[in-house]
Amino acid sequence: MNKLAEKLKELAGEGLFHIFGSSVIAQVGSLISSIVVIRRLPKADYGYYVSAQNIYSYLSVFIGIGLASAIMQYCSEQVSDLRKNSIYKFSLSAGSISNIAVAAAILALSFLKGMTGDGNAAFYLALMSGLPFAVYLYNYFQAVLRVRLNNRAFSYSNIAYTAASLSGNIIFTYLFGAVGLIAALYLANIVAVVPCAILLKKEGFFSGIAAESSVLARAEKREISGYALTCAVTNFASTILVLLDVTCLDMVLADSAVLADYKVASTIPAACNFIPGCLITFFYPKLVVAFSVNVNDGKRLVDRLVRTYLLVNGSVFVLLCVFSRLIIFIFAGEKYLNVIPIFLILSVNYLVYSMRSLLGNVIAAIKKVKINLFLSVVSGVANIILNLCLITRFGSVGAAAATVTVTVTEAAMSAVYISTYYKSKREK
Repeated sequence: MNKLAEKLKELAGEGLFHIFGSSVIAQVGSLISSIVVIRRLPKADYGYYVSAQNIYSYLSVFIGIGLASAIMQYCSEQVSDLRKNSIYKFSLSAGSISNIAVAAAILALSFLKGMTGDGNAAFYLALMSGLPFAVYLYNYFQAVLRVRLNNRAFSYSNIAYTAASLSGNIIFTYLFGAVGLIAALYLANIVAVVPCAILLKKEGFFSGIAAESSVLARAEKREISGYALTCAVTNFASTILVLLDVTCLDMVLADSAVLADYKVASTIPAACNFIPGCLITFFYPKLVVAFSVNVNDGKRLVDRLVRTYLLVNGSVFVLLCVFSRLIIFIFAGEKYLNVIPIFLILSVNYLVYSMRSLLGNVIAAIKKVKINLFLSVVSGVANIILNLCLITRFGSVGAAAATVTVTVTEAAMSAVYISTYYKSKREK
C-alpha cells in the first residue's frame, strides 16, 4: 500500500490527475450539452446535423496532415532543443497550409450532398469548412504542451474548451438551432487556443522557433511528413470503424430519426473513450522513451498498462451495463429508451476499443505506423461489408454488432503483431 501511495503521489506530481480531471470535466460538460441539444432539437433536425458532422469527421482526421502526431513522436524522443524547435516550426507552417485542401474537400462534399437533395445537411457541412484552421491550432498547441510534459497547462486548455463549448451549445442552439452547434465548435477551439498561446509565449516558445536557424533537411521533412501522413491515413481508416455505422444507416435506411437514435445510443460509450484516452495522453511519451532505450523496458511498461486498462475500463463497462436503462432515461428521455440494445452492444465495443487503442499506440511508439495502417484498412473493408449485410437484416442493432466484431478482430491482430515484434527483437 505504501508503494502504491508513493506511485500515485509521483503520478499526481507529473500531472496525470490534472489530465484525468480535466477530461472528466470535459466529458461531463459534453454530456450536459448533449442532453440540452437532444431534448431541445427535433429528431429530424438533429439527424441532419449528425449526417453533416459524420461527413466532416471523415475529413477532420487529415487536419494538419497528421503533423500533431508527428510532433508527439519525434519531439518526445531524446533529441536536442534545436531539432525540436525545427520540427515545431515546420509542423506549424506545413500543417496550416495543408488545411486549405481539407477545407476545399469539405466544401466539395457539401456541394455533392446538396446535389443528392439533402439541402439541410449540405448547408450544415458547408458551415464547418472553416473549422480545420481553428482545430489545428488547438491540436498543435496541445501536442507541444504534451511533449514539454506541461500537463497542467494541457488540462487548463481542456477546461477552457469545455466551458466555451458548453455555454456555446446552450446559448447558440437556443438562438440558432442546429446552426448554433457549429458556431459553438468555432468558439470552443478559438477560446481553448488562448491559454495555450499565452503560456507558451511566457516560456519563450514562439521566440525560440522564430529565432531557429536550423532548417530540417529535405530527407528529414520527408520522413516526418511521411510519418504524419501515415498516421492521418491510419486514423482515417480507424475512424471509419466509428463513422461507417451512421453512413451505412443513412445510405440503407435514409431515415434521420434512425440516425438520431443511433447517435444517442453511441454517445455515452463513445464519451467513455476519454478514459483510455487520458491514460495514453499521459503515458505515450513514456512509451516512446522506454522503447527507445530497449524492448524489455517497453514491454514491462506495456504489461503494466494492459493490467491498468483492464481494471479501469472493465469497471466502467460493468457500470454501463448495469445502469443502461437509467443512463438512457436521464440522458435522452423516455422517447429514446428503444436504443438500449444498441447501447449495450456499443458498451462491449468500448471495452474492446480501449485495448485496441492501447495496442495501436504501442505500435505507433515503435514507429511501425504502416502496420496500424494495414490493420485499419483491413478492418475498414470488413466493417463496410458487415454493415451492409447486417443493417439490411437487423437495422441499427446490426450496425452496432458489425462494429464490435471488427474492433475485436483488429485488437487481436494488433496483439499478435506486438508479440511477434517482441520475439524478433529478443532473437536479434
